[in-house]
Amino acid sequence: MKKYEPHEMRLANELAETLKDREALPYYLSLTKKYHEAFLRQVLAKVMSIEETQIRKTRGALFTYLVNQKYGGHNTGA
Repeated sequence: MKKYEPHEMRLANELAETLKDREALPYYLSLTKKYHEAFLRQVLAKVMSIEETQIRKTRGALFTYLVNQKYGGHNTGA
């Protein structure tokens, strides 16, 4: 089992809560290992600034899409 730092757990919980996507918490935890916090917060802010009616699926799906689009899955973590 992976060991997560307290700040990674806090960030993953914040992402899951804000995006109303608690069931994806393990995924958000994995993102905290892979990407810088500033990048994840930047994507979160962008997703939350978009009107709900403009989102095709869910905010969580849009967040995932934008993370993958920006970095194509490449590791940008510390």
